[in-house]
Amino acid sequence: MDFYGEISNYIKDRGIILRRILKISTIISTIIMFLILIGCEPLAKGTMDFYESTESIDLSGENINSISINSNKNDVINAFENPTDVEVIENPKSKYLSYDGIEFGFIEDRVIRLFIRREHKNSKIYETSKEIKIGDTKEKVIKEYGENYYERVQDGLDTVGYFDKDNMINVEFGFYKNKVIAVIIQKIGWREDN
Repeated sequence: MDFYGEISNYIKDRGIILRRILKISTIISTIIMFLILIGCEPLAKGTMDFYESTESIDLSGENINSISINSNKNDVINAFENPTDVEVIENPKSKYLSYDGIEFGFIEDRVIRLFIRREHKNSKIYETSKEIKIGDTKEKVIKEYGENYYERVQDGLDTVGYFDKDNMINVEFGFYKNKVIAVIIQKIGWREDN
């Protein structure tokens, strides 16, 4: 085989390899886009991924109608009466009492999570200790809670969160079109975060 024939074969072999690499890259890109579109965020960071890099603030006053992290189940029932729904989860063993616009999570009858969601008209009556409620802007949240926050995307929502490392409390605000649509106040470490 002559010199030009060898070069031609070399180029042909490289072209085959490049096409294979391109096909593999296309397949991987397609899978990632599909996962993002169906709501799976393969590159999303969980709350605890920001724990070390985020400065602590004081969240010890966080409560909803006098219910805070570590309140007991009877306190919740006395303040909110009978729930509209009760859900028991086996792993981790926990219980959730839902009311119109708010939900309380329990482990061993102690509140480990408070969740305000915009799905009900009553959700706008609940507010955090710094008077943040459903419908408030991201700018108002940062003005009230300060600059020591982290940002992430959770279930397609832009999320801003704060840690109180002394009291082991985390608060996160979920935004849609710059408006608060969810508030979660939870005990740090009660479960593995996503």
